[in-house]
Amino acid sequence: MNKQIAVSIKDLRYATILCRTCNTRVTLDLAMEFPPNGHMPFSTPKECPRCDARFDSVIPGAIDNMQKVYQALAEIGDAVTFTVGEADY
Repeated sequence: MNKQIAVSIKDLRYATILCRTCNTRVTLDLAMEFPPNGHMPFSTPKECPRCDARFDSVIPGAIDNMQKVYQALAEIGDAVTFTVGEADY
């Protein structure tokens, strides 16, 4: 028997970045609204707030893009779900 968990995009609200140097976790709220000018109200940190180690350079842009996708898909509620685990097809 395979275990699966299906979650709606709206339930994937938070993204957490792990610092590989000191194991600090930075959690960002993907539901944070964009202001009318289209700029993000925050920017994904480029370094760890505890030890100042730089995160992988791909992370900030990827999280910013994920926030845009999250906000677009969250509007349609449960119409899109993600499955964690193996599909039993």
